[in-house]
Amino acid sequence: MLLEELLIDRKGEILDSWVDQVLATYPADAAHIFKKGKDQFANPISFSVKSSLWEVYVLLFEKNEPEKIVAALEQLVQIRAVQTFNPSEAVSMAYILKKVVKDFCRKDKVADLAGWQAFEERVDVLAYTMFDMYVACRERLYQTRIAEIKSGSNIITDGGCPSKVMDRDTAKKAELKTI
Repeated sequence: MLLEELLIDRKGEILDSWVDQVLATYPADAAHIFKKGKDQFANPISFSVKSSLWEVYVLLFEKNEPEKIVAALEQLVQIRAVQTFNPSEAVSMAYILKKVVKDFCRKDKVADLAGWQAFEERVDVLAYTMFDMYVACRERLYQTRIAEIKSGSNIITDGGCPSKVMDRDTAKKAELKTI
């Protein structure tokens, strides 16, 4: 069997494993919740991961249109950019796909060197694209943060609004009374 055939024939199983392993990159409690929820509104992270990865897979291995993966990844990369992932963790999805496919190749005894090289090139394009997108998202976040600080609106977003200040003062007074 050729690798290309495996990628098409076992698509559902490969994608399910890929999605599960990507969701496992989240903290254990969150990953458990993400894996069991299927509803788009009750579990937007899981929905975004699954829909993005399925679309990317189709674009890379069925339609062979890697230039369209940016649109498929946009929401997922934006979500991971605002979370507490390191850059390497945020874009690890591409390397997780390599591991998943390698496991399926071992099970089905696929030894297609030319197919594997083409597969790795596509996954590397995915990784580079995700990294570029992640860095661009982080840059936008930092620029927004700088603009907030310059305009003074960070006082509101950082908990400096009057009600927050009053809450802190009340908490300090209560703490002093207990001493």
